[in-house]
Amino acid sequence: MQLSPYGATFGLDAGFTFRFGLRLGSYVNYSLGKAERNHRDALLGRGFDFTADTSSLNLGLAVGYDVPLYMLVLRYNLSFGITSMHWDFGGVDPSDVRYGDAKAPNVGFHFAPGLALLWPHGAFQAGIGFDYLVQTSGTIPSGVLGKLLVGVKL
Repeated sequence: MQLSPYGATFGLDAGFTFRFGLRLGSYVNYSLGKAERNHRDALLGRGFDFTADTSSLNLGLAVGYDVPLYMLVLRYNLSFGITSMHWDFGGVDPSDVRYGDAKAPNVGFHFAPGLALLWPHGAFQAGIGFDYLVQTSGTIPSGVLGKLLVGVKL
């Protein structure tokens, strides 16, 4: 079964960076996900098509390190948190698609190594980055989150 809980993602990240580069932070983000068309071959009876529409909410804590590169900052981070994946199979019972007795939302832990390239300009920061969410729950797929970062440095 194809599940895509990581689509366009919006979030908030707050943290404190020490002078020597260590950063401690927290985050919350919501991924719109996307609907995937699937086909289920039944053991008895006829197969059927269904749409799996999923989205996810991630929140947790992050530790990172900022490395200055001339006029840019390279940030390595490792995040730990919880993922809540919401799903809708379009009226099809989860047991019919072998998704078990799981109730929506489906909750699990994740860790996410990540990398970002930031351009600080006065009190503002902008950049790009990515996180790879490794899910510990077998019913939530792992995936890559690309990020466009815009922020204020206080």
